[in-house]
Amino acid sequence: MLVHHEECCPKLFRQKLQVNPEIFDDILDDISGHPIFQIRFNNPQLPISIQLAIFLNWAGHYGNAITLQNVAQ
Repeated sequence: MLVHHEECCPKLFRQKLQVNPEIFDDILDDISGHPIFQIRFNNPQLPISIQLAIFLNWAGHYGNAITLQNVAQ
C-alpha cells in the first residue's frame, strides 16, 4: 500500500506521513541498517518501512489525534 500511495497518490502520501515520498525513502535508507531493527528473541517485527510509516503518521498527529482507522490506512 505504501508503494501504491508513493507512486499513484503522492499528495495523500504527504498528507498521511507529513513527508514527500523521496524524503521517506531517504529516511528509510538511513535507518535500515540500525541494530534496533534486527530480529531478536524470535519476535518478528513489521517491515521497517511500515514501522517508519506508523511513526511518521503518529508524529504528524502529535500522537493524540490519531485514530486506529487512520493508522490502518
